[in-house]
Amino acid sequence: MNVEILTKLGLTGNEAKIYLALLELGSTAAGPLIKKVGMHRAAVYNLLDLLIDKGLVHYVKKAERKYFEAHDPERLLEFLEEKKQELNKQEQELKDILPELQLKRKLVQDSQEGTIYKGKKGLKSIFEDVLKENQPFYVFGATGKFKEILSAYFIHWHHRRAKLKIPLKIIYNESVRKERRAEELRLAQIKYLSQPYTAPSTTLVYGEKVVIVNWSAEPLAFLIRSKEVANSYHLFFKMMWDNSKS
Repeated sequence: MNVEILTKLGLTGNEAKIYLALLELGSTAAGPLIKKVGMHRAAVYNLLDLLIDKGLVHYVKKAERKYFEAHDPERLLEFLEEKKQELNKQEQELKDILPELQLKRKLVQDSQEGTIYKGKKGLKSIFEDVLKENQPFYVFGATGKFKEILSAYFIHWHHRRAKLKIPLKIIYNESVRKERRAEELRLAQIKYLSQPYTAPSTTLVYGEKVVIVNWSAEPLAFLIRSKEVANSYHLFFKMMWDNSKS
């Protein structure tokens, strides 16, 4: 049990065995210690050097022989305090480089061309990302499936969007005009596109991201992260907006 406790403090199992053996033997030459722990002579001397470096063991010379002795066990508290201080230092060093590590991750993410999301959870991940980006939100080819599939989340999400003051421009397919109620979408402008130009899927554009959603039995969405592609879709949306009806 004592060995286990000491290893949790940062000692190796063999270091703990040497230290405990010295507590029992008191001041001793290496011979009796080697016999007690049953380790190779070279290994014992190496472990003694490590424990001396950690301030847990010391020695005195008597008649040209070294006699080793464990420090007072209270030294373990000091050892633990030193470990805590080292951990605090390491924590601060990690915090200092976190921005650099996060930037590296962002650069890798930014280099990705696309990500596929499946099911309701996948859709929620995308709509949460829209809120996180906090950029104007554009949608065309809307059919009302968002509300139909995720009704409670739909209401909650639009409430949060409005609270964040994220403006929405949405182009619905003309076929669902009678089913829409503009008042349920706050901070939103709505238009309708005539049937011949109805899109087969719903497209979301926000920031530098474009998402194409296929409202199948298991919804499938493809997110494209690209400034150039997003700019093209922004221009395409403007063209469609100008040719849609209120």
